Amino acid sequence: MSTLRFVSWNVRGVGSREKKVKIINRLNDLQADIVFLQETHVSRTSAHTLSSSQFPHMYSACYNSKQRGVAILINKRINFSIRNTMSDPEGRFIILNLSIQNIDLCIASIYGPNVDDPSFFHTFFTSLADHSDTTIVIGGDFNLVLNAEIDRLSTAVSQRNWQSADILKQYMKDFGLCDAWRSHHPTLRDYSFFSQVHHSHSRLDYFLVSSSMMTEITDTQIHPITISDHAPVSVSLTQKRVTPPTRNWRFNTSLLKEQDFINYFKREWAIYLEQNNLPEISPCVLWEAGKAVMRGKIISYCAHKKNKEKTLILELEQKIKSLENAYAASPQENIINSLRKLKLELNEILDKKTQFMLQRLRLENFEHGNKSGKFLANQLKLNKEKTAIHSIKDSVGNITHDPQQINNSFKDFYEALYSSQINPSDAEIEEFLNDINLPKLNEDQITTLDSPFSSSEFYKAIQHLPNNKAPGPDGFPAEFYKEFWPVLEPTFFRMVTQIKNNHTISPNMNSANISLLLKPGKDPTLPSSYRPISLINVDLKIICKVLARRIEKITPYIIHSDQTGFIKGRHSADNTRRLINIIDYCSINKLEKIVVSLDAEKAFDRVNWKFLLAVLHKFGFGPSFINWIETLYSSPNARVRTNDLISQSFSLQRGTRQGCPLSPSMFIIFIEPLAAKIRQNVNIKGIQTENTDHKISLYADDVLLFLGNSQTALLKTITLIDKFSSVSDYSINWSKSTVLPLNCKFQNIITTSLQSGNIRYLGINFSPRLLDLVRLNHIPLLKTIEDDLTRWNSLPISLMGRVATIKMMILPKVNYLFLMIPNKPSIAWFKSLDSYISKFLWKSKTSRISLKTLQKLKCSGGLELPNFYHYFLANRLQYVSRWMKSNRSDSPWLDLEQTLCGKLKISDLPLISSSIKHYNCFKSLTISSTLIAWWEFLKMAKSSLIPCKLTPIWNNPDICRKKTVLNFSEWQEKGINNLEHVIHDGTFISFEDLILKYEISTGGWGWAGGFGCLMALGLEMGADALRFLCAGPVVDGGGPGCVRSRSWGGDLGTRGGGCWPRPGGWPPLCGPGCGIWGLGAWGRPSPVWAPPCAGGVCAPLGAPPGGGGSGARRGVCLAFQDSGCLPGGGVGHSSRGTTT
Repeated sequence: MSTLRFVSWNVRGVGSREKKVKIINRLNDLQADIVFLQETHVSRTSAHTLSSSQFPHMYSACYNSKQRGVAILINKRINFSIRNTMSDPEGRFIILNLSIQNIDLCIASIYGPNVDDPSFFHTFFTSLADHSDTTIVIGGDFNLVLNAEIDRLSTAVSQRNWQSADILKQYMKDFGLCDAWRSHHPTLRDYSFFSQVHHSHSRLDYFLVSSSMMTEITDTQIHPITISDHAPVSVSLTQKRVTPPTRNWRFNTSLLKEQDFINYFKREWAIYLEQNNLPEISPCVLWEAGKAVMRGKIISYCAHKKNKEKTLILELEQKIKSLENAYAASPQENIINSLRKLKLELNEILDKKTQFMLQRLRLENFEHGNKSGKFLANQLKLNKEKTAIHSIKDSVGNITHDPQQINNSFKDFYEALYSSQINPSDAEIEEFLNDINLPKLNEDQITTLDSPFSSSEFYKAIQHLPNNKAPGPDGFPAEFYKEFWPVLEPTFFRMVTQIKNNHTISPNMNSANISLLLKPGKDPTLPSSYRPISLINVDLKIICKVLARRIEKITPYIIHSDQTGFIKGRHSADNTRRLINIIDYCSINKLEKIVVSLDAEKAFDRVNWKFLLAVLHKFGFGPSFINWIETLYSSPNARVRTNDLISQSFSLQRGTRQGCPLSPSMFIIFIEPLAAKIRQNVNIKGIQTENTDHKISLYADDVLLFLGNSQTALLKTITLIDKFSSVSDYSINWSKSTVLPLNCKFQNIITTSLQSGNIRYLGINFSPRLLDLVRLNHIPLLKTIEDDLTRWNSLPISLMGRVATIKMMILPKVNYLFLMIPNKPSIAWFKSLDSYISKFLWKSKTSRISLKTLQKLKCSGGLELPNFYHYFLANRLQYVSRWMKSNRSDSPWLDLEQTLCGKLKISDLPLISSSIKHYNCFKSLTISSTLIAWWEFLKMAKSSLIPCKLTPIWNNPDICRKKTVLNFSEWQEKGINNLEHVIHDGTFISFEDLILKYEISTGGWGWAGGFGCLMALGLEMGADALRFLCAGPVVDGGGPGCVRSRSWGGDLGTRGGGCWPRPGGWPPLCGPGCGIWGLGAWGRPSPVWAPPCAGGVCAPLGAPPGGGGSGARRGVCLAFQDSGCLPGGGVGHSSRGTTT
C-alpha cells in the first residue's frame, strides 16, 4: 500500500522570508505530499518564491501582493505528470489534471469569497466540469459553513453566505463529492478558523473528494491553529488492495446494427442446435446451455473485432501521419485527396465508438450541442459517482468504508428482509379471508388466464419490453430477443412448456441482480434508505410479461375502485383529487373527520407468498395461473451489486421483486383483502356521502384512511391492520404515519406513536386548508427550479440543448404538480417561471427571441419550448372529458364531486354558462378550477358551447321558470335530457310528436312531475345565459285560476269548460279575430274548440263546443302565436313560438 497526504491551509499571506520558512517547516512536520495554499498574497512576478527545495513543483493563480492568491505545491518525492492546468485570473482557484502513482486525479485549491456570491461557485464548477474527467480532490478555504449547527461555535454570528452554501451543497450532490472530514466524524465538533473580531470558531476549510474515493481515505484531521488564523486540514489517501470488481458480461446492442454479426449469430445458433438438440437433452438445459455457448461466441466475435479495429486505427493513423509529412514536403492534390479519404474512414470508426458511449449513457437523442467527448466523459463519471456507496452502517451500527464490507452489509440486510418472519397456518389465513366478500372471476376470465401460451403473446410481450434497460445476470437485453426472436422462439417455447409441466425453473434463470437506488431525502448510510431494483433475466421477464398482460385485463373488474395503482384507466391523480374533495366536502359541511396517511415498511418486499396464493384462490383464479405463480415464487435467488462488487447468491422467501412485470398486479391483489376488510367493517365509520362511505384510498402501497374523529374507528382500524399483518407479513411504521385532522383537533390516546399535522402523499404536501396547496408545493418547486437553472446557466450547452433541458428536467416536475393539484398558481408565479427559463436560455443576457416564438412548433419557426400555462389548462381540461365519460360508481372522486353538485349532473357542468358560479357546487376547489379553465379555453379558442345541442334542459340555471330550474323526472327517464332531444332541423319538436317519439304518459302529467311548464313561447339570449320563457303551472279544480305569461303580460283564466280572456287583455296576435286553444288538465291534449278558418282568416270567437257546465273538463288556454289558424285539432308551432 502507498499513501498520499494532502494538506490545505489558508496561510493569510506568505509575507516575509521568515514566515515562508515557518510554513514549509510546518508542512514537513505534517508529512505533506501535496499542499493547497490560500491567501498567498503574492503577485505573478514573485509567485516563484513559493517553491522550495522540499516542494520544488509549484502552480499558482495570483491576484496581487495584498490579497487572494492560491497555489498547489507538490513534494519532490512524488512522481507525477501534468496533463493540463487552469488558473483563475482573479486568484481564487487553480485546477490541475495530473497522474500520481498510476492514479488519475483532478485537484483544485480554492479560496471562496467572504461575501455571499453564488456566482463564484457557478464559475468554479463550470471550469471544473470543463477540465476534469476523473476523480476529484478539492481543498481550500470556502469561507462558509456547510452545517451551521455543528460547524460554528457562536450563537451571535449568523450564517452570512447561506446562498453560496446552498449552491455548494447542490454542486457537491451533482458532482458526487463528499466532505471528507465530516464523513469520518459525523457528529464531532472541531473548527479550522478563529475570528478575533467575533470571538467565534468556524469550520471553513474543507476537503471535498469524489465519493468513490471515500473507501481509500484512511485519515483526516483538523490540526492546531498556528502561524495563521486558519488551521491546516489534512487528508490521507491510501491505495488499498481491494477485491477486484466483479465482471458482469453485458451484450453490446450496437452489434445489432451490423449485418455481419446478425448473420454470424444465426449461423452459430443453428450449428449449436444441430449438435445439441437431442431427445435426451431437456429443453430447459438446451436453452440455458445455449445462452452460455452464445455468450462465449459473442465475446470471441467482439474480441476479434476489437483487435481488428485497433489494428486498423493504428494503420490509418500511421498512413495519415505519413501523408501529412509527404504533403508538407511536396504539396500535391492527389495527396490531399488521399488524406481526406483516410480521415473519413478513421472518423467513421471513431463515430461508432462514440455511439457506443452514447448508448451506455442512454443519450442517443440528447441535443447537447457542444463538445461531446467531455460532456459524455463527465456525464459518465457523474453517473458513477451517484451510484457509488462510500459508507454504510452495519447491523450493529458501526460505519464501514470498505467496499467488500459494504457489499456484505447489504447482502445481510436483504437476505434478512426477504426471509419470512411469520409462518401463518392455513386455518389462520382462512379465518381472516372467510368473512370478506371479494369478487369472483367468471368462467371467461378464468379461461383467458389459464389458456396455453401462444406465439403471438410472446411476440407482443417482447415488443412491449422497453429498450436501453439493464439486463439480468445473463447479460442478454430485450433488444437481443427482439432481433433474434424468430430463430430463438422454437427453443424458447419448448423450454416454457417444460417449466409449465414440471413446475420448476432453473436457479440460473430465476436469479436476479439487485441494483440500489437511494430514496430522496434518506440517510445514505442506512441500508433501508435504498430502493432495491431486481434486474431479472429477460427470458423470465418475457414469461412474466405475458402473465401480466393477461391479468391486467382482469384486475379492473376484481379490484375495487379505491385502488388506483397499476390498473388501466385509473390514475394516481384520482387519489389526490379524491383527497382534495374529501377536505372540501368536510369543510363545506363542517364535518369533524381525520385522514390517516400510512407508512408501510418495505411493502413490496414483505409479501407473504402463502397468503398471496390463498388470496388468488379466494378470488377464484384458475389452477393453471396459480401454478405459474407458485412456480415463479418457488426458488428465486438474488445477488446484491454495490460499487462494482456482486455478493454471493441468497434465496428469497417472500416479496414481489421490483423490476418484475408481474409484481405490481400481484401486490394490488395481495393488499385488496385489507382494503375490503376495512370497507366492509360496519364499526369503522368513514366519511359518508349520498351514495358512498369513503374509508380508504390506495395507490399500490400508499394508503390513506378516511375516518370519523373518534378513537373507536381508529382503534378498530389499527386492530384490523395488525390482524392482517399477522397472516401476510405486512407492516406499518406507525411513527412515520401521520394524521391530518379536518375541522377538529386530534388527540392520540392510542399506544401507537402517530404524528398529527400536514401529510405528504404521492409527493404532494397537504394541509386542512386547501388554499395552502400552492404555498406548500408550487412555491418550493419554483425555488428549486430557480436554483437548478442558475446552477446550469454557465454550462456549455447550446440553445437547442437548453430547450431540451427544460423539457427533460423542468417540465416533468411542473406538469406533475399541475396534474395532482387543481389550484391555479398566481400570474406572478407563471411570470417568474418564464423569467427563470428565459434567463437560462440566453445565459442571463438579453433575449434574442421571445418565449412566445420559441414555444411555437418547429414547422412554424419555434423550438417547441413548453408553454407551462397551456400545460396547466390541459391538465384541468382532462377532467371535463372525464366528467362526461366516467362512471360514478367506478370513480370515488367523481362520486364526491357529484355529491357536491346536488341535483345538477356533473356531466352537464361544461355546458352551462358562468351563472353556475352562484351555485354551491362552485365552492368546490376541483369543480371551480376545472370550469374556470374550461371557460378560459373556450375564450382562447373563440368558441362557445352555450347553447348547443348538448345543453341540458333539467336543473340548468340557464333554463328556468321564475328563477326556478326545471326538473321533470318522467321526461328524464324517457331520455329527454338535452336540447337535441326536443329540437329537429332548428325548431322545437311539437308536443304531440314528443309524446309519440318518447312514449310520454299523459295521464295526470300536470301533477305527477310531468311538463310543469306548458308553453315555450321562444328563446331569449341574455348576456351570458340561454333562457326559456315559460308559462306558469297547470291549474285544476273547480275554483278559478290563471296562467301568467311573462312574454304577453296578460292572464288567462279557467271558467267552466272553456277559456276566456281576463281583463288583462289579449295576447299579441290573438285578438277577437283568432281562436284560443285550450288544453285539458287531464287526459290527452285536445282543443277545447276549433274555430273554422275561411281563406286563412280566423272566424270570430264563438262559444265552446258543447257549452259550459260543471261537468266539462277544465283547462288552461294557450294562444297560438301566428298570423293564421291551424286546421282543427292538434298542436302547432312556428318560428316565433310553440304552443302545446
